[in-house]
Amino acid sequence: MSFCFIRTYENHNCLQIEFKYTKNHIEIDLLSIRDLKESLETTFKRIALNLRKRFENLSIDETDINLLDKENQIVSLETKNIDAWKESYTFRIKDQEFKVVLNLPSVKKLNLTKVLIAGMPAFVKCEFEGDDLTQKIIEQKSIFKWYLSNAVYEPVDLIEQESDKKTKKLSINMETITWSLIDQGVSKQMIYLNESCENRLIKVECYPKDGQREGIAVETVSVSPVLKQIDKDKLPMTQRHMQTKNLLDSNSIRVVTYNVLANCYSDTSLAKTDLYPYCPLEYLDFKYRKILLINEIKHYNADIIFLQECETEFLEGDLRIAMPDYTSKSKVKGERTKEGEAILFRSDRFKFIESFDIGLSQELQINPIFSRLWENISKDSEKKKFIADRGTILQVAQIESLENPGHHLLLANTHLFFHPEADFIRLLQSIVAIKYIEELKLKIKRKNSDIKKLGVLFAGDFNSDPPSQAFQYIFSKQIPISLMKNEDKDFISECDGHLAHSLDLGVYADFPFTNCIGTFEGILDYVFFENDFFELTKVVPLPPIEKVKENTALPSVYVPSDHLALVFEFLIK
Repeated sequence: MSFCFIRTYENHNCLQIEFKYTKNHIEIDLLSIRDLKESLETTFKRIALNLRKRFENLSIDETDINLLDKENQIVSLETKNIDAWKESYTFRIKDQEFKVVLNLPSVKKLNLTKVLIAGMPAFVKCEFEGDDLTQKIIEQKSIFKWYLSNAVYEPVDLIEQESDKKTKKLSINMETITWSLIDQGVSKQMIYLNESCENRLIKVECYPKDGQREGIAVETVSVSPVLKQIDKDKLPMTQRHMQTKNLLDSNSIRVVTYNVLANCYSDTSLAKTDLYPYCPLEYLDFKYRKILLINEIKHYNADIIFLQECETEFLEGDLRIAMPDYTSKSKVKGERTKEGEAILFRSDRFKFIESFDIGLSQELQINPIFSRLWENISKDSEKKKFIADRGTILQVAQIESLENPGHHLLLANTHLFFHPEADFIRLLQSIVAIKYIEELKLKIKRKNSDIKKLGVLFAGDFNSDPPSQAFQYIFSKQIPISLMKNEDKDFISECDGHLAHSLDLGVYADFPFTNCIGTFEGILDYVFFENDFFELTKVVPLPPIEKVKENTALPSVYVPSDHLALVFEFLIK
């Protein structure tokens, strides 16, 4: 018996009917989209009309079409589509019968990483039909098979020199390629490519399953051969990974903060010609950089990861596949900005409790704590508008230790305004962030008496060096009036006292730089930690300066961002 595939769609008032009809040894695919509330009689009339259009001289109308239930009884023609089509019913057209299959596991999209590098991770993005829960079940049950072409091909440049947005494709007859299976497994969407994969093509097959049924397999083939393996001795993060091989025990945590340089910024004329002119376009391209980013981040074996300039597509489409042992939370800066902040933490060590994300400009305007400060700023209409228009956010996630129930962490993540002359703006943003965290911590503890400990980690790209106003405020707990310009002091007038904070935060900042581009290098990234709850036990050293600057500055062929990741280990007190 043939099959009639029925598919319903979440939030859509229609269903799809698909089957193969045969006449005189000619088989034709028939597909019909019908309203869920439409009667079978109307649906069958439309199917009969489509069949007459596709087959000349075919004598057929709705009376030749039936739907039979499991007891072989005809389903009433008055029955609406939403109630009529059931699993294992029989759809009959004259003498041809089709077994009804409802919402068979099905692959909607299957995309393999465009840039493949030997020695690096390769992963396939897969989107399945169905609602979010159905897709998750199928993803966890489906089998992925990875193949390597037996033939070796000439290396090609992935990025067209005349247009770095175009990817070259090989002119190869795919039907002539023979393949060897190199890996397979349930939900195996990522593998590492070894040296034997160089200059060969990769093919991935996905067999969608939901536990009981298997759908039609779908395959995808790489658009170019695997690139030659990068010499790991030239990768600055190789030595760092030697110090993060193992996961930490329950009394310690490894924390990473990393500005990953969003694609929406690196893929601009400004980036290519002014900011990073020393970086060849093929290495600035995010399709290349994200492979190095994933390889680097994954091998830090961190418990908690703070990312800045993280785009949703990179987090959900790439990191989620490469790092399935982590729970991730993200907050984008707004509708006009694709990037934002992301926090990842190990699912086997922590559970997510709640998010408390805010826009710093909005919080400054509505929180009564800042009413006098905002009143002072509002006297300068130009300054008021400039501050109000900033899209800077503070991402905050509360998590609880699974090993020590009742022990909670408040994880805060931000990326302050970038302009070199905007030290006062960053001070304001730091004030809002710190006071919000301070107030939030008190509220959470008052609300839940079961919380035994609640420690703060505040990380990010602060675009501020240690002598800056923002850094000094966070670290010293007081507004650094002496560092401010005279014209800015008026904004703080009569409100600096109650803007001091009580969070006792430690920080390590003894680095030559954390950001290094051709025209600037400096310390901009930090992880502030609450001294009462954390003891800094290890700083994973940054790569040697000569390694970082081997190709002028960052990013480069070996370093995928203009920032360096900071990696710390803490003892939880």
